[in-house]
Amino acid sequence: MRCLLFVLAAVAAIACCPASIRAATTGDVAAQTLLEKHRAFVGWYLGDGTIRTLRITGDVTDEHGKKTSTFVRLYAGLLYNTSYTDLERGGITERTGFTGNLFWATDFNGFTTPIYGDYAKFLASFTVLFQEGTTELRATSREPKTVDGKRVEVVRVTMENADPIDLYVDPSNGAYVQAVIDPDGSYETTYHILSYQDVLPGKKMIASYRVDDDKPVHAATKFEPNVEVSGGDLHPPAATASWTFGKGTPFPFTMTHERMLVDATINGVKGRFILDTGASTVYLDDHFADRAGLESLKGSITSYSLYGEDQNRIRKVKSMTFGDATLQNALVFSHDFQKEDYRGLDAKGYDGLIGFDLFAGAIVKLNVYDSTMAILDPATDISSENGLPIFVDISQGIPTIPMTLNKTIVVNGMLDTGSPGLLLFGPDLIHKHHLGTVGGCTNIDSLAIGPIVYTGEAACEYGMTSDYMLLGFDFLKHFDFVFDYPHGRMLIRPNKN
Repeated sequence: MRCLLFVLAAVAAIACCPASIRAATTGDVAAQTLLEKHRAFVGWYLGDGTIRTLRITGDVTDEHGKKTSTFVRLYAGLLYNTSYTDLERGGITERTGFTGNLFWATDFNGFTTPIYGDYAKFLASFTVLFQEGTTELRATSREPKTVDGKRVEVVRVTMENADPIDLYVDPSNGAYVQAVIDPDGSYETTYHILSYQDVLPGKKMIASYRVDDDKPVHAATKFEPNVEVSGGDLHPPAATASWTFGKGTPFPFTMTHERMLVDATINGVKGRFILDTGASTVYLDDHFADRAGLESLKGSITSYSLYGEDQNRIRKVKSMTFGDATLQNALVFSHDFQKEDYRGLDAKGYDGLIGFDLFAGAIVKLNVYDSTMAILDPATDISSENGLPIFVDISQGIPTIPMTLNKTIVVNGMLDTGSPGLLLFGPDLIHKHHLGTVGGCTNIDSLAIGPIVYTGEAACEYGMTSDYMLLGFDFLKHFDFVFDYPHGRMLIRPNKN
């Protein structure tokens, strides 16, 4: 939480008193000169009173010019509420925002969860970049680069406890032609800036861009400066799905040698599912979804897992009951798992994966050793629960917590009950810290969650990025959990396993 508060303080400082920050910058005259040229090019800077509020409406088009998404960004300084509506996935909408106290994200069922950790830093930097706050930051010159055959100057700007941004500046006019947020970091993202547009006479903003190597173009179609914005406009909307909670009575789930299995009733039809904290939503087998009479919506969605890329249908569930709690009016995805094996998931015919949307709007107690779970109202007081309290990053749909590898290496541990295998880490982590492997695998010295330390665990190389590790069933079965996604926290305690 402390890290998040520092990010918020830095963001607020830029919004409220940019002149004092600019006066405090020292050192690199060449970098400051380039930023001043950019400020003259756009004709304003965040906090100068020119653009106090803003609504931006826009589209995302693919390489063939087809409109695939629409977006609306509503700003009051650095406070914002952004929505993206996917036209190819039945018009489902996802949102992110910053209220001045908290970064948040809302999934397509409308469940809102707070954003902590590295992604909060990224969002702070993204907002500063697109709201013309970069010229007020501390800056240093980097080596010049070539973009599209033209030499550009590179300036790195930094903000306390937010990600650095490398700005690629056209020295002839001060325009940014490219920006890289979190260079060499976990969230490194390159924005190829294609155009600027006047928001007010002589006051420009970025109007279109591409992201990384992707072909789609994000383009603003309308700027509305200084519109009326209320506090409610900047808060997330009410969820479209909803829970009906019982007394939170524990009910059994099944532990196998590599899976946690939970029974549920969907639209009145009973099924058995893999409990998968690594799944970004609920994925049902097509045959079960048809049996349960789930409505199919227009469009499809691509998902990625350890097993490859899959195309999924979008379905609507009337009711989904676990124990004495029922989730209603929820969107889920479905896939023909029998295409990979005629016997379906794990060759055992399981009916799907229960992931993020089980956890997003509820408190879920998972007593692994006793093989019981309970689903509680988010308003439930869990202060009497035993366990190590941890703020958890769920911005990628997987609970991710800070951990320490081999006593000194800080890593982000992704807790994936649906991964049946060993610990996984990526080549970047292996090479950076000289972790010797044989056949891509090794026994690590130690892995610590706060004061909880495990030794001698086996780990293997997989395509994880940067400082991320994936912790699967073999590791997680040693713990009991209280997942509280609505408040971005969890409790973890070792069990007798």
